Amino acid sequence: MRCHCAAVAMLGVALVIVPAAHSQNLPSLPQAWVDTSYPAAGGSTINVAAGGNLQNAIDGANPGDTIKIQAGATFTGSFTLRAKSGSSFIIIRSSALDANLPPPGTRIDPTYAAQMPKIVSPDSTPAFHTEPGAHHYRLVGLEITVAAGVPENYGLVSLGDSSETDLSAVPSFIILDRLYIHGLANQSLRRGVALNSASSAVIDSYISEAHETAADTEAIMGWNGPGPFKITNNYLEASGENLLFGGADPAIPNLVPSDIEVRRNYFFKPLKWKPGDPSYDGFGWVVKNLMELKNAQRVLAEGNTYEHNWAQDQNGYAILFTVRNQNGTAPWSVVQDVTFIHNRVRHVGAAINILGMDNPQPSQQTKRILISDNGRLFQILSGAADVTIDHNTAFQSGEIVAASGDANIGFTFRNNIAPNNLYGVGGDNDYGNPLAALADYFPGAVFRRNVIQGGNPVKYPLDNFFPPALADIQFVDLAGANYRLQASSLYKNMGTDGKDCGADIDGLDAATQAHIDTPSMFSASATSTSQVTLSWLPVSGATSYEVWRSATIGGAFTLAVTTAATSTVDGGRAADTTYLYQVRALGIAGSSGFSPIDAATTTMFADMSLPGVTIKGVHLTEVRTAVNAMRVAGGLTPQTFTDGSLGGVPIKRLHFVELRTALDAARSAIGLGEILYTDPALGALVTTVKALHVNELRAGTQ
Repeated sequence: MRCHCAAVAMLGVALVIVPAAHSQNLPSLPQAWVDTSYPAAGGSTINVAAGGNLQNAIDGANPGDTIKIQAGATFTGSFTLRAKSGSSFIIIRSSALDANLPPPGTRIDPTYAAQMPKIVSPDSTPAFHTEPGAHHYRLVGLEITVAAGVPENYGLVSLGDSSETDLSAVPSFIILDRLYIHGLANQSLRRGVALNSASSAVIDSYISEAHETAADTEAIMGWNGPGPFKITNNYLEASGENLLFGGADPAIPNLVPSDIEVRRNYFFKPLKWKPGDPSYDGFGWVVKNLMELKNAQRVLAEGNTYEHNWAQDQNGYAILFTVRNQNGTAPWSVVQDVTFIHNRVRHVGAAINILGMDNPQPSQQTKRILISDNGRLFQILSGAADVTIDHNTAFQSGEIVAASGDANIGFTFRNNIAPNNLYGVGGDNDYGNPLAALADYFPGAVFRRNVIQGGNPVKYPLDNFFPPALADIQFVDLAGANYRLQASSLYKNMGTDGKDCGADIDGLDAATQAHIDTPSMFSASATSTSQVTLSWLPVSGATSYEVWRSATIGGAFTLAVTTAATSTVDGGRAADTTYLYQVRALGIAGSSGFSPIDAATTTMFADMSLPGVTIKGVHLTEVRTAVNAMRVAGGLTPQTFTDGSLGGVPIKRLHFVELRTALDAARSAIGLGEILYTDPALGALVTTVKALHVNELRAGTQ
């Protein structure tokens, strides 16, 4: 593989190739899923107080029982989950009240440590491990760590290992739920969880400080379990591979970890592990990647955030689909049927590396990989098959695609947005000549409707786009990382499927939202002709809030204010204008959904207290101004009212009816609630026009 930073002569190419379409073989999704719904209580409760014997409690528990371990107490040992008959879960959990722990579906974090019992391994052995054939355990709300001074721990939770040589011995139906699993900042921890089991899950948990100076480490690793596996809504931190399937040969012949669901996790490497960073801790831990598949099939990775990876003990790619017959005894090893969609990959040296065949050990071919709707790029080596890269938005510093080795058959690259940089698409001996690289390394490729900023059109196939600058793509807010396309962008609705080129940012946002509540009771109110005050209720787990603003319901929302408070002011607004606002909460792993829209109109009314004041033309004129501002914000034309000038004109019920109708239409277009008016009919000779009627209209615009 050549050095991508070396300079080469640019080849003059006049030939244009339109590749023939090939039949597209997309990956299969997981065929089995893990049910992690919380089981109903039905058995006995076994309480383990401080100083009690936790192992005796586990040994004596029957299926359906709950073991409650005293919160705040420490239990030191290596505890065994026994094989028992029955199909009801034994729950091992904190004694803390449910109200003192995050609810199911919400990620735990270190701030809850006081509500958890601390399970401490005294040496290199696991704090929890399974007997062969153990099944139906759920661990909830526990802190699991290693004692200070232990030179190395090889794994804190071990669900099976390489001693199990047939499927009947593999542990199964084990759920790790809201656990805080961690090493210590200055000690070696090989891994948080060994996932060599069947029908198992790690959910809503926090795994950190897995690192060594002379070996790979993982937050979660599985190599000798068949699956299915569910890994959702976790914080995963490790210096080697944050998540790894494969990496050691299975002891069970022909085993491939299968049916793997990886959703809404936050994969993270702290910069204190990076030499040269101001926060570097100086330990020199082995740093490799954020997720790697060496032996796995039917994998769905969706809605995850992958952050911080750099070239250190590996080349800096964050995501690796690299088949490996690790120790040479598993030639059936394969990476196939991988769906990687709606993920964010940021602050990394490079994004995705795909290896078609192991070298030098024999393996099966990597095939049927879909990479779609992700925000970030790609190295493809040694003959992978049926790789589809579709609807991604990237801002890499090197090549878009780099290739080496055997040709990759069935390659599709379409509807993506990325800068060309120096070479764009390249391969060994073909850098500077994308057409040659495609012909040599991706014969018959589909390469269409990509937006390649700065690329040379004569060096690429037809039916692609080449804006000179990123600004020419017309993102909604490039500097603010809002990579939706503006309505005026030339690449809007220009994908092969009629959708926008680049990633589906709305889908990406929805998929990567952390389990953090959306702020409620959001309110926007104009307090002057140039200022809007905004407020909402606090959200548990939020570290800050973002308020976003738009001038029209169909227009782009842009970031207006970021604050740690639950109220703020948006100043510098234009008078007599309606602004639309939303707020979202930010937490350790991402953002909540946006609140419902609220509107504020910067029209200030005369005689703010109307009771006892004669209703005048100026009062209705002000409301008309505010209502028409709302109609503009809702994408409607301004209303033409009866008696356009109300000076000297008697106030009529008709004026109120028109205002109500125009305001209702504006609020409906914006998505605001219906106003329940006093005296809805305003019938002639029946209803007297009141100050209350004006105040209702005023409030409806605010």
